[in-house]
Amino acid sequence: MPAKKTRFTTLDLKACIAAVRKRFLGIRVVNVYDVDNKTYLIKFSKPDDKGVLLIESGIRIHTTEFDWPKGLIPSGFAMKLRKHLKSRRLESIEQLGIDRIIDLQFGSGEAAYHLIVELYDKGNIILTDFNYTILSLIRKRTDVTTDEKFAVHEIYAIDSVKQPEDLISLEKLIELLNNAQPNESIKKILNPLLPFGSAVLDECLLKAGLNSESCILGKTFNIEQDAPKLHEQLIQAMDYLKQADSGECKGYITYRQEGSASLLSYEEFHPFLFKQFELKSYLELPTFDRAVDEFFSKLEAQRLDGHIVQKERDALKKLENVKKDHQKRLDELQAAQNEDVRKAYLIEMNADLVTRAMAAINTAVANQMSWPEIEELVDEAKQSGDPTARAIQSIKFDINHLALLLRDPFGDDDDNSGKSSNAPVKIDVDLSLTAFANAKRYFEHKKQSSQKQVRTLEAGEKAIKSASKRTNELLKEVERVATVTKARKAYWFEKFYWFISSDNYIVLGGRDQQQNELLIKRHLRTGDLYVHADLHGATSVIIKNPTGNEVPPRTLQEAGILACCHSAAWEAKVPAPAYWVQHDQVSKTAPTGEYLTTGAFMIRGKRNYLPSEPLNFGFALLFKFDESDQAAIDRHSEERKSKAILDEQESVEETPLEVSDDEDEENKDENKPDEQQPEEEEEDEEEQTQESVSNPPLPSSSDEDETSAYPDTQVTYSEEKSIKIDNNQKKESRSQQKPSAKSNNTNQPLKRGQRARLKKIKEKYKDQDEEDRQVRMQLLGSAGNESKKKQQQQQQEQQQKQKQKVQNKDNKKKNEPIQSRPQSAAVASAIIDDDEGEQQEDEEEKAKRLSEDARLLSTLTGQPTADDPLINVIGVCAPWITLNNYKYKVKILPGGLGKKGKNVQAALKLFAMDRTATQLEKDLIKTVKDQEVSRNLPSGKVKFVLPSYVKLK
Repeated sequence: MPAKKTRFTTLDLKACIAAVRKRFLGIRVVNVYDVDNKTYLIKFSKPDDKGVLLIESGIRIHTTEFDWPKGLIPSGFAMKLRKHLKSRRLESIEQLGIDRIIDLQFGSGEAAYHLIVELYDKGNIILTDFNYTILSLIRKRTDVTTDEKFAVHEIYAIDSVKQPEDLISLEKLIELLNNAQPNESIKKILNPLLPFGSAVLDECLLKAGLNSESCILGKTFNIEQDAPKLHEQLIQAMDYLKQADSGECKGYITYRQEGSASLLSYEEFHPFLFKQFELKSYLELPTFDRAVDEFFSKLEAQRLDGHIVQKERDALKKLENVKKDHQKRLDELQAAQNEDVRKAYLIEMNADLVTRAMAAINTAVANQMSWPEIEELVDEAKQSGDPTARAIQSIKFDINHLALLLRDPFGDDDDNSGKSSNAPVKIDVDLSLTAFANAKRYFEHKKQSSQKQVRTLEAGEKAIKSASKRTNELLKEVERVATVTKARKAYWFEKFYWFISSDNYIVLGGRDQQQNELLIKRHLRTGDLYVHADLHGATSVIIKNPTGNEVPPRTLQEAGILACCHSAAWEAKVPAPAYWVQHDQVSKTAPTGEYLTTGAFMIRGKRNYLPSEPLNFGFALLFKFDESDQAAIDRHSEERKSKAILDEQESVEETPLEVSDDEDEENKDENKPDEQQPEEEEEDEEEQTQESVSNPPLPSSSDEDETSAYPDTQVTYSEEKSIKIDNNQKKESRSQQKPSAKSNNTNQPLKRGQRARLKKIKEKYKDQDEEDRQVRMQLLGSAGNESKKKQQQQQQEQQQKQKQKVQNKDNKKKNEPIQSRPQSAAVASAIIDDDEGEQQEDEEEKAKRLSEDARLLSTLTGQPTADDPLINVIGVCAPWITLNNYKYKVKILPGGLGKKGKNVQAALKLFAMDRTATQLEKDLIKTVKDQEVSRNLPSGKVKFVLPSYVKLK
């Protein structure tokens, strides 16, 4: 069944106008898109907020959070809107009179443009200048009653709209009802005269003690008794209009369940929960605008769901008909066999009678009697009571057959109910055969029918199996098409550069200065890490870490690559270092006398540099499956599991195969107490360790340095506060113990094949000294056992010294006057919140957001299987090392001549050609838009490179 309500009432319109006014008033238009020839999207944007206004001619106007399909080539009307509305602010939005007409004004003065939206009848969208001269419209028409023309260069008459009036008085109400036709519905009489729609009138009738469905004038409605009570409720209902104008209303959607319990069919949407809906099933949303968006966005999806149900019924009915037809044929064959056996037995039991009847006919024919004479002879014998003649029913001279009526000579004539159970059976016999030969003929026919039944049974089973297969394929096809067609709601992190790290952390990056500001203000929370690169144009990157646990080095490495790829390093094709800091080291508070521009931040304390990595980026597909399928969630639970970098190295690159007795001695020496090593040697080792951890040189020791974040922005650093412990170093210290544990097993007998393998490795690296080996291992992201042991010890010593320095420095600062002490990172962070007016999330909201994000991540996979209930797919652009386990991926390098959009399209076509791809995956791949992927690629030229195994495939 279709939805009961698909259009706005005046009350709905007031509520939506209030929501749009609150959300977009004073915000500039960024762009205009067309979904179809009646539906348009107006995109608004300001530094910390973006949104989309959806307008459908004759139907609705509301904000939307769903990702609606946009035409590849904008229509002429959309281009006209872009020309006149783009970059202009929404100055006002008003309802014209009490008609369902909205006037949106963009710009002011003589530079203003008006967009008139008509939501009645067939609807219309009209663009006018500041004098309401029509510039463009989607439907030309002429008003039948006023002869008013709606066309280009005509004036839109805003004064001709219906103006609001006071509520009808009780006297006029009684007069109106007295003049109405008897047996007329009260709703039909009053609804055109009231400004708030039929749902409010239904509630008024119910509150007045009347039945809204069967309230008939003269029958169930008494004017003298019921009119005053109804009028009192109408007066109270006027408050709904005031509340809707103020925007103080929630949203409610009534629904019903069809088929399975999970299939909901939306019926109506309202800004208030009226009395008649209190006992029905309904959804409550925080705003009416959200309710309308949810209702219409899911309406098409629900129509498709209903289409699925109908298709399932038709397919199953067709399969059932095939089974019934097959069973019917089998029953007919079985009945024919039973009848042949019965006839054969009757012929045998009446063999004498059959022989006499055939002899009489054959004798008459031999005497050359004509057919009519023979029939006359038989009739005379029947009249004389001849039993043989009475057994003859008819003679078929053309086929030489005789039809006899035979019965069981030993059977009872009547059963207990008085009905004949031994009725005669009509049997055809061949006059050229004997009685027993005719009986044999029936037995042979039964045998043939039996064989035919076996063949029919086998063919029928194949037919049913084939029909079942086709039915299942049809059901999957219908469900697949419906799944692909449904609109996908964009996730909150898609407004930024984003990816999900190999350790299942959400990593975000700002697209420009404004997004950098938004990213730090709204999304940098306690426990999160800030990542940046010392390069021109580098984006601000944060790693979402709501649990506060230690972030693995691999995620830090991937975030650093993202920051470098979205910087000047990409165009230069030169790897660059990146660093990370804690969330409380990022501040928007500038030192006294200085000013920070949009997108610039103060970094206070030590920066933890990451090793330089190649600029290897990638594009892959991330599939979303149904959250209700726990089996799919469990199947992909280990997909992005946190691991140490050392565990990812191949067995040839691991060091246990190179452990010798000399290394054991070195390990013993390294484990000696620190006191036995000279201080000078210790300091030298500290410097070497610092160089290996932080490849680029540290900034100058001045209190405040500045690093550019974008062409016209800056990130300022201060060495005021030192970081506690480098998380990356702590992680490495733990992972370094793994190879040493393996070295204790070197004295055990070598397994089969290890001896030859070890010999090849020694032959390959026989000319490599210790220094070369350490350099190679560092380039591979790993180090040998010996250097790691030294680094671990040196890092611990260095951290102890840094702590001591921080304590000495803090003790010294405590003695200084308060005015001369710089602000701490925590205080600076608090000042940011106060200055920007940012409100901290409540614990409940934070927990809810954390749960939602965790649930979302558990339903995203880069390795879809045929059993996964896939819903949609998202294109993700991320560091190449992040995409190792993805099924559909392509590598991206700096350079190249092709355009980004064409490269993405080529990659998507390649993905769709994968032989291992299911049909659902192929169809979902077709829904990925190259524009959405291109906007996440690094700025500059890109080159798409296929992995070697894909080339082989």
